[in-house]
Amino acid sequence: MAIANEASKTTGLRTTASSRLTVQEILNQAPLGNRRRVIILLGFLTMTLEGVEIGLWGFIYPQIVTQWGTSLATVTTMVTLGVVGLTVGSMVAGPLSDQIGRRLPIIVGTAGFGLATLGGALAQNDLTLGIFRVMACLFLGAVMPLVITLVAEFAPEKRKAAIVAITFTGFPLGTVITGFLASTILPTLGWQWLLGTGTILALVLLPALVCGLPESTVFMIRRGGRTENVTKVLSAIIPGFDMNTVDLTGAPQAGGAKPIGGVRTVLSKKLVVVSLLIWLCYFICAAVVYMFLNYLPLIVKQLNINAAGTGNVVSMFGIGGVIGALAIGFAMEKLGKYVSLGAAFTLAAGAAWILASVNLTLPLLLVLGFTIGVVLVGANSGMNALSTSVFPTEARATGVSWMHSFGKAGSIVSGLLGGVMLGAGWGVDQIFFALAIPLLAGAAAVGAVRAMTTRRSRSDS
Repeated sequence: MAIANEASKTTGLRTTASSRLTVQEILNQAPLGNRRRVIILLGFLTMTLEGVEIGLWGFIYPQIVTQWGTSLATVTTMVTLGVVGLTVGSMVAGPLSDQIGRRLPIIVGTAGFGLATLGGALAQNDLTLGIFRVMACLFLGAVMPLVITLVAEFAPEKRKAAIVAITFTGFPLGTVITGFLASTILPTLGWQWLLGTGTILALVLLPALVCGLPESTVFMIRRGGRTENVTKVLSAIIPGFDMNTVDLTGAPQAGGAKPIGGVRTVLSKKLVVVSLLIWLCYFICAAVVYMFLNYLPLIVKQLNINAAGTGNVVSMFGIGGVIGALAIGFAMEKLGKYVSLGAAFTLAAGAAWILASVNLTLPLLLVLGFTIGVVLVGANSGMNALSTSVFPTEARATGVSWMHSFGKAGSIVSGLLGGVMLGAGWGVDQIFFALAIPLLAGAAAVGAVRAMTTRRSRSDS
């Protein structure tokens, strides 16, 4: 392989740092290999578990309303505080991960949301259940962006978008799995066992994460980690490679200045506008996805379509989402990150306008639901790939995690706005017509990020 040939040329020579390969160059040139495939698989499984864990709670609320007599106001409070927990978890985990690494917070977070879900299964009243719900969401909010960050940092640059997209696909797949779990477990064992299943899955995955998930090599280099730890991970990824040819000078020297924190970096003069634009795009994505999931069933109901038809439309949205999350990564490789994302936002806006403007039938709704799932969830997935390439190593976890926090905020705001618009007498067609406007703004923001990052790279060269 090419990288082995490069290594053989310098084996036994005391080459200068400039003639050696950086860690990122090694990751770019080496074949993906089984070790990195394991890392990607573990990331995918963790994202799938996240989708399952978050989805499980949606099936719990109707059960406690029936069994405990829980009020709808209490359920609304639990849901809202859960989203707040997801937001806070992301906000805190990113800067922490840029200081201590990605691996440990992922492992602790997975154990944390698994145990918190168990606490929910054992709860005997609304207050206890709500507390464990918030605790689970704090850990869930922390883990997702860190998994995306870690997987991206092991990916070759040219394949990063596709690999991140494949990893992210685990989340919508997890929500699909949740439906099957709920239909099997709820009628026979009850909601406590449904939550308990989430704990069992987390505890099954945890040993695999402990044994199979290494720390990010580019993070260790940037933060001045021990060089033997870096070479140990690289040796596992590329067996037989001559580690004497690795340039480890990216690490700060003893007594030298450490990299500034992730928060200061993403809010620095150099990055703040790009950061805000990326976070705005994800805010829009999450807000519109939340709107579609909530109001697609309402549209179907207004057409006097039965519950089975409603379920089919929502299922088509979910299937389209899984396909879109995969497709966007490969499109970003072939067509470019910014072109693909801009097109996804624009197509989503067009689909929203069609949904608001034409006489709808069930077959057309099935097609539109699938199409919107492809482009909208695809844009959501693509933003994860884009953010990992825009933010530098020392601030990547912060940038990605805060992007997810903005996404959670978007889901909260969209729920409030939806209620306000319906209360003001807006029809569902008017709501969907209005949704196209922020989607077009998202497309414009993607173009602005492209212009600014291009200008920045030229000034740095």
